[in-house]
Amino acid sequence: MGNTQEKYSLTTKDVQVLVQLSGKTESEIRQWYDEFHKESNGTDRMNKRQFQIYYTKLKKNPKLEQITDHIFRAFDKDHSGTVDFSEFLIAYIVTSTGTNRQKFEYAFEVFDVNENDKIEKKEAEKILNLICRIIGLPEEDARTYTETVMLTFDANQDKVLSKEEFIDGCLHDSSLGRIANPFELY
Repeated sequence: MGNTQEKYSLTTKDVQVLVQLSGKTESEIRQWYDEFHKESNGTDRMNKRQFQIYYTKLKKNPKLEQITDHIFRAFDKDHSGTVDFSEFLIAYIVTSTGTNRQKFEYAFEVFDVNENDKIEKKEAEKILNLICRIIGLPEEDARTYTETVMLTFDANQDKVLSKEEFIDGCLHDSSLGRIANPFELY
């Protein structure tokens, strides 16, 4: 009582589930957990700032800090305002080594800034502007990409992108898919 730091121990059952979901070995899961636990000050959850530092460190690109707020939101599947170890590990592995469809499912969450299950033009422009800034493209390119993405991906022409429209568009237009993937910025 009185201790605000949540202590957490990775159970055998947790490890077994994560082994199945991630394709990693038990030893790898425990190594990931130890590092996560250390970076989250001895708890099983990271707040947004801890996540920014850890994610940027893992990706070895300090420029990514510009977009980590949005990546954090995509990883926080239970909308708790924190990312727990399981959420982090599964999302990190999927966005690093998953299929393109899996990566674009998470990318949709990054683009859906207001979390209403659709991407509006202003949301697309915000995220594409961050992506262009990270990879060193001018702001004008972000506006051009936004226009192209919204026109090309919006199959039903309702001026917003559903999750399926976004994913299908990214899968069918590899050059736009590359620019719309916040997980492979180098």
